[in-house]
Amino acid sequence: MDSFFIYREPFEKVCHCYSQPEKPTAISSLAELNGRKGFVIAPFFCDDSNTLYLLDGQKGASMVLPLDGSKGFDAIPDWQDEAVLTDETSFLREAYHDDFFRFHKELEHNRFRKLVLARSIVETKDERATPRSIFLKACEKYPRSYIALFYTAETGMWLIASPEILLRGDAEGYQTMALAGTMRYEGEDMKWSTKNQEEQQLVADYIRACLQPFAAEITESKPHTARAAHLAHLRTDFTFRLKDTERLGTFLTAFHPTPAVCGMPKDEAQQFILHNEQLNRSYYSGFSGLLGEKGAAKLYVTLRCMQLSRSTCRLYAGGGLLKESIEENEWQETEAKLDTMRQLLNHN
Repeated sequence: MDSFFIYREPFEKVCHCYSQPEKPTAISSLAELNGRKGFVIAPFFCDDSNTLYLLDGQKGASMVLPLDGSKGFDAIPDWQDEAVLTDETSFLREAYHDDFFRFHKELEHNRFRKLVLARSIVETKDERATPRSIFLKACEKYPRSYIALFYTAETGMWLIASPEILLRGDAEGYQTMALAGTMRYEGEDMKWSTKNQEEQQLVADYIRACLQPFAAEITESKPHTARAAHLAHLRTDFTFRLKDTERLGTFLTAFHPTPAVCGMPKDEAQQFILHNEQLNRSYYSGFSGLLGEKGAAKLYVTLRCMQLSRSTCRLYAGGGLLKESIEENEWQETEAKLDTMRQLLNHN
């Protein structure tokens, strides 16, 4: 099957479909995205087993479809991989306990200010629920989120319903956000715990510092409650101009992964996660989206996502740990995040 990338941005009434017969271009580092155009599929960390791909084929075809199903939905494939995804760890709760203990000990000893601990779970899927029906259901259920469905032979098929912009805009101006802290949504005037406020502030401080060498005219909103399906997050919006829109890859190298999915300090936290988390995150907590003309970017963090096959799906979720974190609370937070994907798996 041809590689494809289909997405709908928040509140859009249409989806954008792209497919290409050529193999995607493998790229060894984010910096190599400088001056490139196409659809990016980036992992949490680029290495030999987690490759950054760009769909930039010369024979690619694009179309825009309304989401009411009135035309063209055979453009969204119903092909399904026969692979059976399996759990990497036999005792999921026990594995999370072991990871939490290892991560939290580092925080207690002040080696990190924040670490994000992720987990995955394999769920059985109703075989009548196809990639097409799941994508359309996600668009209907989660209007505030970026919804994407992509496939390459190299990555497999993934569905994303992300609330988080990594970089969006063009030479006229860009936006990003600090998104952290998680609670069940209870209205715009929700009261946030000190732990959630501190976690969000760490992300905002990081983004502010990260933008300084690359950007001008930086503006920043006050933290506010942002709804994402049945959950809420604390969010600070940033707008800015990039000094060099031809070097987006260089900027992304410094920017990704943010503490919303990694930790602080960034490079040390990323290495600690790679060596101590009982999970290959693959494309979870990476990013995906479009790089276009004149520095145009529509890139979103790969959160609330799953890898799809005909009978099973691997769902991913994570949570930010601070010194004050309590294991059971963090486990329940990941369960709530996994529910965003679980709700898409039934055929109804």
